[in-house]
Amino acid sequence: MLSTWSSIAVFTQLVAASVLRAPPQARVTVDPLTCVGYEKYIGINDKTFAYSPACADVTFACLAQNGTSIWSHQPCVAAATCQGTESVIILNQCQNPNVLAAGDIPNLAFTIYTNIVGSCAPDGCPITQQNYIDFIYGAMSAANVTEWPSSVNDVITQWWQPILDWTATGDTIPYTNFNDWLHWSNS
Repeated sequence: MLSTWSSIAVFTQLVAASVLRAPPQARVTVDPLTCVGYEKYIGINDKTFAYSPACADVTFACLAQNGTSIWSHQPCVAAATCQGTESVIILNQCQNPNVLAAGDIPNLAFTIYTNIVGSCAPDGCPITQQNYIDFIYGAMSAANVTEWPSSVNDVITQWWQPILDWTATGDTIPYTNFNDWLHWSNS
């Protein structure tokens, strides 16, 4: 009788362990030819098709991070805004198959968001145009950019405005909407 109860207990533990274990997240495999195609267009915005050497430098700085939680790296968040989320994700997946699919990448690190908006982040303040300009130019400076955008107006119209359009939140962008844009815009 004791061996029957022991068998039932072991069986119950095995079933519980298999049910409670989180499913493994699939590795992403990108075709090498796709990778070559994306590498040729580093610095070209996915939607506006405008080339920016500064954006290329920020994108290379992102790729140098070689991390899996790409939205926890300032250059990757900045690169997504000038290059496009789809390109930045695929380029990272090309060099590191442990980078998850767009919707499964961990959320935007709150420390990055705080770096964008400042000390008001815990109170839920949104990203303003000036916050974005300061953030992107700071990321370019950190990436040792030598050829800057020709004007701040180009930064606004080619990089900031498309994010505003996608989020549809008016003149500012709250954390949740910006995080959604990083994960779901395929920009």
